[in-house]
Amino acid sequence: MDPSDIMKNDRSHKYDSQSKERHIPSIEVLKNYGNSGKDYIHVVVGENVKHPNSLQHQIQWIELYARTKMQNTIQIGRVNFAPGTSPDALFRLIYFGKYREFCALAYCNVHGLWQNCIEIREELRLTAGCRREKCLQEGFGV
Repeated sequence: MDPSDIMKNDRSHKYDSQSKERHIPSIEVLKNYGNSGKDYIHVVVGENVKHPNSLQHQIQWIELYARTKMQNTIQIGRVNFAPGTSPDALFRLIYFGKYREFCALAYCNVHGLWQNCIEIREELRLTAGCRREKCLQEGFGV
């Protein structure tokens, strides 16, 4: 079995758009965020269409991976969730400028593993950050 057989994303044909919105991790880049001025990656599952988080049906974890300019893939972190909690994770980055792509994985105990990736262009490394939709509108090539 190939890992891509179990990984679902926005091109998965078996699921309708609402199921995809409920499961696909949303990735937001937060550069120079808040009073701290630190860089973060914010990952949320079910941002627009809420995902159930009951004992029977829940997002159990989110993982964030990054690809460096040198094409190395590293795990940034993992956050586990208990039933009744919101699948929302904030990952602080120390060296944002060395990354060219971020991929988030989210695991639903009923519908399996879901992914979303964004590519970071040089322009974004120099700006205050953006959401996926805003990056697309501004031509950052997410």
